[in-house]
Amino acid sequence: MTVTTFAAIDIGSYEVCMKIFELSRKNGFRELNHVRYRLEIGKGAYSSGRLEQGMVDAICERLKDFRNMMLEFGVTEYRACSTSAFREMVNPVIILEQIYQRTGIRVEILSNAEQHFLGYKSIAAIESGFKKIIQKGTAILDVGGGGLQVSLFDKDTLVTTQSLKMGSMRIRERLKELEKAGKSQYSL
Repeated sequence: MTVTTFAAIDIGSYEVCMKIFELSRKNGFRELNHVRYRLEIGKGAYSSGRLEQGMVDAICERLKDFRNMMLEFGVTEYRACSTSAFREMVNPVIILEQIYQRTGIRVEILSNAEQHFLGYKSIAAIESGFKKIIQKGTAILDVGGGGLQVSLFDKDTLVTTQSLKMGSMRIRERLKELEKAGKSQYSL
């Protein structure tokens, strides 16, 4: 029986997480470990399109921790992905190369479409009723740190999808900017 140990790493807008799975023909897949660190990467990326060196250092430290855990669990394959915060940076290739040089982990930036496609696949994999749910007119809302994705399904088909730059972190940052602007407007 062949058993593969796989790690999935997600570098999102407000957290970096890794799940380690054991995959086998006999037992399917089973989660062995799940680790999450809160890192508000979107703060710099959404407001300025850049990451401060301290945030890059924090990402690298977390990924080094992940690399060590992967060695402990005997991980043979992994996939590390980043999402909207990296998509909106003006210098993502430089940051990704720096991360690789410092951690040995290659990170890919998912397109918005690929990110949500993988999300739907993961829902379908764990939710036995997913196929039945999308037979009727169904809206799925995916609220992230950087955006809101609204997808409409009907008769087992994705009819339309719309991505809005209205994620929780982005809205919070915009409200802080408005509050600051309001205070300065009324200052003497």
